Amino acid sequence: MSKNTKTAMSMDPFQAWCHRWGRVGTVIALVYMIAIPFIVLAYYDSVPSVGEVINLSTVSILLIYIPVGFSEALSYTPILGCSAYLTFITGNIMNLKLPCAANAMKLAGKEPNTPEGEAISSVAVAVCSIMTIIILALAALLSTWIMPVFELPAVKTASEYLIPALFGSLTLGLFASTNSGQKVVKNGIAGVVPVLVIVSILALAVRILGGGSLFGAVGFLILFMLPIAIISSRIMWKKGIIKVVDRETGE
Repeated sequence: MSKNTKTAMSMDPFQAWCHRWGRVGTVIALVYMIAIPFIVLAYYDSVPSVGEVINLSTVSILLIYIPVGFSEALSYTPILGCSAYLTFITGNIMNLKLPCAANAMKLAGKEPNTPEGEAISSVAVAVCSIMTIIILALAALLSTWIMPVFELPAVKTASEYLIPALFGSLTLGLFASTNSGQKVVKNGIAGVVPVLVIVSILALAVRILGGGSLFGAVGFLILFMLPIAIISSRIMWKKGIIKVVDRETGE
């Protein structure tokens, strides 16, 4: 029996169904994303040559976003599970889909990488995607009336703090150790400290050397920091700095 067959047999039916149709949906989405620009360009007889597409500018953009794509897949999929297919197809992961999925699992008291947790995250991502489409459609229809509201200084100032406020509230869960179930992770935030220290040192070094910012190397940084976070957390786990304790007794 092949390894894939054994994996499929041991997988929950819901997870197997999601993975099967998730792959189909991903292929369909990729075909649409790639085909539509070519169809439009062909219709207007404006198909560019290979030299016009592959140049220094596009290569520099690919050097940024290819590592980002790999790093997002590696870092988000363990949390999202089989809902990652719909999440990556619809986009807006960091500032919308991932927080919605994580918060839905937290409210339901379910863990990632479980059939229940992945079912909840799938519903959360689907509802989030539907609501996004509805809100965007309403915004487009009512743009003439609501545009003056977004031009107000107070609204402009508030909009700059939406994403920091969102992730700040999610980060509080790490400090409070509010895991679901009877067991909780104590001092789990300590596993992030080595990553924060290294990123801070790199950012300071780039600033001193006049390199601008680390934005262009975000993808490489995430790929580089993932194993550091895992290894440092494992070392702290072995040394007893990070523990799994009883929620009520703390032991």
